[in-house]
Amino acid sequence: MEFKQFCFVVLLLVQSQVLSEELNSLKNFDQNVTLSDDTTSVYDLGVQLGIINPEKYSLESFKKDEDEIFKNLYKEYILLNVSLPHNYSDWLVMNNFGVLSDTQESLFEQKRTKRSTASNKRAFVNTVRKGDILITGRGIGGIVGHAAIMSSDYYVLEMPGGSGWATGIESNNRQIGKDKWFDEHASDWTTVYRCPDSTVARQAATWADHVYYNPTGGAKKTKHIKYLITSNLHSTNPSYCSKLVVQAYYFGTGSKKVINNLPKTGGVIVPSTIPTYFLSPYRLINKGKY
Repeated sequence: MEFKQFCFVVLLLVQSQVLSEELNSLKNFDQNVTLSDDTTSVYDLGVQLGIINPEKYSLESFKKDEDEIFKNLYKEYILLNVSLPHNYSDWLVMNNFGVLSDTQESLFEQKRTKRSTASNKRAFVNTVRKGDILITGRGIGGIVGHAAIMSSDYYVLEMPGGSGWATGIESNNRQIGKDKWFDEHASDWTTVYRCPDSTVARQAATWADHVYYNPTGGAKKTKHIKYLITSNLHSTNPSYCSKLVVQAYYFGTGSKKVINNLPKTGGVIVPSTIPTYFLSPYRLINKGKY
C-alpha cells in the first residue's frame, strides 16, 4: 500500500471513531435531556407538593415505576375519555404518585423488597378483622393501586377489575377468604388500615356486604355489580374498588361524620388517598404492611 493510501485509510478510521463517539455522546445527551425534562421535573413536582419524600422514594425508584407501571396506567386512563385530568403530571398528582398519604411510602416498594411469605401470611391473617381496609400496589384502568374491605373477620370484599375494564365488566364484585387474598397478593405489600371505632368499622363492613354482595348477609352472591370507572361517586352500580370502600364508610355509618363530604360527582377515588377522606376521631390507623 502506498503511503498516501495508508494515510487516507488511517484518516477514515479516525473520522469513523470520532463520529461513533459523537453519536454515543448525542445518544447519552438525549437520554439525559429526557430524564431532566420529563421524569425529573414531575418527580420534583411531587417533592415540592410534599407528596414524595426523597428519603423514602428516590428518583431512581420513581423512574423504574414510571417505566414499568405509571406510563402504561396513564395510557389506560386517557382511554376513559372523561372530563378529568389528561395531563400526565396532573394524573400523577391525582394518584398521589402511587404514594400512601400517611407513610409516604410507595405502593410498589414490594417489587424491590424480599420478605418471608409464610411469616407475613400468618401475621396478616391474624391481624385483619371486619371493617379493615386493604390497599395494595396493583392498578387497573388508569388508577394506581387497589383497595378492598374486610366484610367479616374472615372474608375480603372487592371489585378486582380485569380485562374489559374500559367498557365495563359485569358481575365483578366478589368475596374471597383472607388467606386467598394474601396468596393472590403475595408478590406485593398489603397495607392494612383500621378505623379506631370498632362499631363504625363493623357498620361500614355490613353495609358493604349488603349493598355489594347479599342484602341479607348470606354467603351466596345475589348482587351483581358492574365494574366501570365513572365520576359518579354516589352510584353503587357501576362501581370500582376504592369507591366501594369509601362509600361503605360514608353511607354505612348512619349520622356519624366519618368521611369528608362526598360530592355526587367528584372525579375518581384512588386507593392511596383513601386515608385522607376520614375525619377525626375516625382517622384510620395504619396497622402495618404484610
